[in-house]
Amino acid sequence: MKAEKNPTSPSLEWLDPKVREPRFELHAGDEVIARLTLEPLCRTFATAETADRSWTFKQTGILASLIHIREKGASQDLAVFHPGFLGRGVLTFADGETFSWRHDHRGGAWSFRDRDGEVVLTLRLEPSPSGEPWPHRTRAEVEIPPERRTGPNIPLLTAFGWYLIVLRQ
Repeated sequence: MKAEKNPTSPSLEWLDPKVREPRFELHAGDEVIARLTLEPLCRTFATAETADRSWTFKQTGILASLIHIREKGASQDLAVFHPGFLGRGVLTFADGETFSWRHDHRGGAWSFRDRDGEVVLTLRLEPSPSGEPWPHRTRAEVEIPPERRTGPNIPLLTAFGWYLIVLRQ
């Protein structure tokens, strides 16, 4: 896996290379720069990897579920996601930084926004082509505003946003 120096050139795209396997790759052109793997029998646990870091995502609870994010191998949460109504939610980091997760009904995209409501990252799910048999390939384009490209949480938000979309599938 290659580290991405400029996370928007070429464009970033999540896809599933093998339709029936719960493994996904983030591509920058022909390069794979991140992977997300869900446990085969349990979609509530996943591992995300980039060239520099790895995290685990674990959903807990039934009625009041949370998703715990940890550095791979760590025993303390790096952040916790509190799901809300219709897939929305709030991601709170241990240092107090928060991001809201929202759906843009006009554009069909999901995005993380900072405390001021400014978009930090958007994942635009591509609709499956008409006539394509089920199961179909899942793809999403990642859009990062130029001023956010070097943010320290961008790799994690990119992987975690994709995980949230996959959970809704």
